Formats: sequence, structure tokens, C-alpha cells
Amino acid sequence: MKPEKQHPLSHDLHSSQILRDLHWAITSPALITLTDEDIVASEELDLAQVNAEELSEFLMPYSRFRVGEYFEGLVLYWLERVRRVKVIAQHHQLFVENQTVGEIDFLFEDVAGELNHWETAVKFYLHYPHKNQTGSHFIGPNARDTFEKKRRRLFEHQLTLSETHFPAVKRRVAYVKGIIFYHPRQTPPAQLPEQLSPAHLKGVWLYHSELDWLTQQYGEAVYQIREKPDWLSPSVRDPDDGQLLTFSELKQTLDTHFQENHRPLMLSVLKPEGTVYQESERLFVVSESWPEQD
Repeated sequence: MKPEKQHPLSHDLHSSQILRDLHWAITSPALITLTDEDIVASEELDLAQVNAEELSEFLMPYSRFRVGEYFEGLVLYWLERVRRVKVIAQHHQLFVENQTVGEIDFLFEDVAGELNHWETAVKFYLHYPHKNQTGSHFIGPNARDTFEKKRRRLFEHQLTLSETHFPAVKRRVAYVKGIIFYHPRQTPPAQLPEQLSPAHLKGVWLYHSELDWLTQQYGEAVYQIREKPDWLSPSVRDPDDGQLLTFSELKQTLDTHFQENHRPLMLSVLKPEGTVYQESERLFVVSESWPEQD
């Protein structure tokens, strides 16, 4: 079974895939803690009210191989077509003396007519408990990105932009979803970084040299390499899907990959559920040199 690089909008199965992605984007636990007054109506989404074909067409401008853009498109669809709020601006650039000082992701009026400023992000971090050059223990697959760096940018720069430029804003929200990945042989942290939600989604990460742990843990499971922007909802696949790999096929593919570059790979572990294979775990596999940067 050789993996195929496909786009989430390009296969018959993906009409339901994008519905699952929308559901994940709206109902999955927040990565960054929201205060009581920041809580948004994101706990329920009736997918029966969503037309998959309309959603697919809506997402076409966002259907590049960038996870953040795809996530933003899903949030915009939910705001405009499901919640039916009045979106005042999206990706609104701000200038001071002809110099760009930043950009606002979403500015909208809620059902009460109050102005809201949202900054959206979908992030994936690996818990690395050892001292390292990033200064963080929650590091992105690209080690230049850390949870603390993103949190500071959100709250000390992005969300403060509307204070000067749109003082009528009543609510400023960091709408952030994602997954934190933990190494199975490392002790989970006793304390999380400031504003990292304790209810965050969790996955597993391994070094490439530790792949055999998968067979010990998951037995005869099959695997899927998740290509951007298909990093959001849990995978559901038909048994004859060409993207599904046995462990030996996965090992061969990853051996080749890490000979050529050091880019971490996201995987899904899938097990049979009825007539399909469903994701039971999300993984990152990293090179032996991660997280040190060149």
C-alpha cells in the first residue's frame, strides 16, 4: 500500500472529511484557556444543517497546503453561514504612518450587536521536558515555534491592535485549537504553561529510532501519514484506501523520508470499527536531532 498525497477536498470521502474538520474546528477543546466572558457558543454544531457541497466550495480559496488558512476558512464559514453574524473585516491590515503594524483576523458583530475581535490559530506542540535552545518545553514540529512565543504574540501584540484601531470592540478572543503531543517514556509535566488549557487534546510523539514502540503498543493497527492541511479531525478511512500503511510499509516510508530531510511527520493510528478504519491515536515522528535547530 503506497501512500498518496491527496488534498482533503479532492476525494469522494472528503465530503464527509470536511464536515468532520468543521466539527473539529468548532467543538474540539480549546488549546488556550478562555475566560468565562470569552466563552463562545462552540460546544454544539449540528452538521445536519451544513451542506457539504456548499462548504467545499466555500473553502476553495483556503484549500492550499497551509493548515492555518484552512482552519480560518472553517471558522469563517461557521461565523457567516452557521452563526450568521455580521463579519465586518477579515485579514484587515492596520497601518500607522503608512507602515503596516499588524493584521486583524476577524472583526464581527455578535447577535447582541457587540463588536468582537478574534485571532484564530491551530497549533501543534510536542512536550520536550529537557533543557534546549528554544527555552520552552512545548515546541512545534518546526522548533522555531513554541507555545509561549505564540501566546505572547497573541496577547501582547495581535489582540492589542484593536484597542487603538477599534476601541468599540467589547470582546477580544484568542480562538486557538490544536493538540499537545507527549513522549510515552517521559513523565507528563506537573504544571502547564500559563493559559495552556488543561483540557487540551493529547497525542504521542516518538523519535524515528523508536518506531518499534508502535507495534508493541498498537499491534496490527494500520497507519496514515497526514499531509497538510489534513491535520485536523480524526481520520476515518475505507479498508481499501491507498493511504493506509502496514507497520512495515510505514517503517520503510519513514526510513526513506528521514534519510532525505528532518521534517517531522504527523501520523494517524487506525483500527477497524465496523466497515471502516478509525483513528485511535495521533502521532508525530521526529528526527534524532529534533528539537535542535541548524
